[in-house]
Amino acid sequence: MEIVLGAVVGFVLLVVVLVANQRSSAAHEERMRALHARRRALAVDLRKVHENIQQLKVVEYELGRRLAEADKRASQAMEVRKQRDARQQASQFGSILDALVHERLLTAEQLAKARSYRDQTRSQYPLSEIVTMLDYVKPDVVQRMRLRYPKLSDE
Repeated sequence: MEIVLGAVVGFVLLVVVLVANQRSSAAHEERMRALHARRRALAVDLRKVHENIQQLKVVEYELGRRLAEADKRASQAMEVRKQRDARQQASQFGSILDALVHERLLTAEQLAKARSYRDQTRSQYPLSEIVTMLDYVKPDVVQRMRLRYPKLSDE
């Protein structure tokens, strides 16, 4: 009898262990299925993100191209405007010195003194050089005016 009772208890313990193991395996399989489903969903999301990135790269390229074209047109328009303004203003002035006086970088009195100096010394230098030698105007200012009004003379 004790053997039978031991066998029954052993059998019951074996059944309990098998049932617990079965439940554990089922729970593990359920977790695995849930993880696989989540992985598939993430893979789909990742694919969509990659597609969106590609679309954004196309948009970025197109916007960059448009911006470059707009910059080019704006630069050309500014250059045309600058040349037109320079031609207009150049027709106002007889020389670089007139432009300097007009922009108040040189006074009429200083210009008269420079002319007087040139006449008294019989200098061969143009007046634009003489006003820089007399330190009425800095050489870089005269150079900028030459660049701004390339068709004006130095006299």
